[in-house]
Amino acid sequence: MHAGIMYSYGVFFKYLVADFGWSRAATSGVYSLFMVSHGGFGIVMGWLVDRLGPAKVMSSCAFIAGLGLVLTSRVSALWQFYVTYGLIVGIGESAGFTTVTATTARWFTKHRGLALGIVASGTGLGTLILAPVAERLITAYGWSTAYFILGVMTWAVMLPAALFLRRGPGERPRQAYGMNEPVPPPANSDEKGTRPATLETGLTMQAATRHKPLWMLFFAYFLFNFCLQMVMVHLVNYATDIGIVSLIAATFISIIGVGSILGRLTMGTASDRIGSNNALLICCVILMTTLVFLIFTKEVWMFYLFAIVFGFAYGGEVPQMPALVGRFFGLRAVAALVGVVVFGATTGGAIGAWVAGQVFDVTHSYQGAFIIAAIVSLLAVIITLMLKKTKAVIPE
Repeated sequence: MHAGIMYSYGVFFKYLVADFGWSRAATSGVYSLFMVSHGGFGIVMGWLVDRLGPAKVMSSCAFIAGLGLVLTSRVSALWQFYVTYGLIVGIGESAGFTTVTATTARWFTKHRGLALGIVASGTGLGTLILAPVAERLITAYGWSTAYFILGVMTWAVMLPAALFLRRGPGERPRQAYGMNEPVPPPANSDEKGTRPATLETGLTMQAATRHKPLWMLFFAYFLFNFCLQMVMVHLVNYATDIGIVSLIAATFISIIGVGSILGRLTMGTASDRIGSNNALLICCVILMTTLVFLIFTKEVWMFYLFAIVFGFAYGGEVPQMPALVGRFFGLRAVAALVGVVVFGATTGGAIGAWVAGQVFDVTHSYQGAFIIAAIVSLLAVIITLMLKKTKAVIPE
């Protein structure tokens, strides 16, 4: 549901422009604000998850996300759209990725990459299902009703699911997968504000910020998501601009979702064997290759080929983020540190989405934007190669 909200925005894009007459840069700016608020508050939510547990944080944010979508359905001016979707939905979405990946990392020591790949594949499933669902809702009822329905769906799906989340084995006398002994329950309940007594070791968030690997991860994901969000927001626009029917163009986002499921499961499993850094490097190289291909993509079959391979690269990089944070810094503040890297990713995504809209408004073409994305993806490859040679801050 978290991913479906994010990646259906490109489907709504042209309908909003048609109804309100906004420029593509201004309409992209709403999504850019969403990405910045999503990422910025993700650090705060990660910090809260490390202290209060995932259920409270995730359920609160799920309510806010649904409220933001319901309010978005009633907007009549651009500034209102910036507030309701860009800010409120952004805050509501801020706990999603950070919470579920950090919680998964805590519960699995053996086959952690596979577990993260399985959990992260939900993002691909949401993209696969909700992009065409949004298109059909808009066609049948209009964009306003479609946003209202998405808001109600968010409450119906995310609120109950959030209540099942548990911070880690220390909350109950259970053991993480791969541990030999159960972790005993804490003497004082986490509900009273005491951190659970777990076997987690590692650096605090403050200590980790003084080490180079955190900022290398920050900028690697900044660059990757600069390219990713440019495509996710503008691919449907590009396809319809060159004459492809909107219902067909919406399926390109769904195919990206299919590819991302394959990427998350494949590269999540592979990371347990070849290492998360190597897995991330492979995904960055594939990303760069697909973006070069996109520059020349004109036919429907080329879009489908692009979408499945691009989706594989996008999906494959996702489970590497919490795995790499855990490798370099341990699990003590994993949610907060994942939040820092997510902020880098969302900031890059915000700029990428806006840049593509601005380039189109000036040149009336996306070709320049895609060339910029290809160059940026090369920089992501270079930083990932540098990260590969960097030692972990704590002993593995």
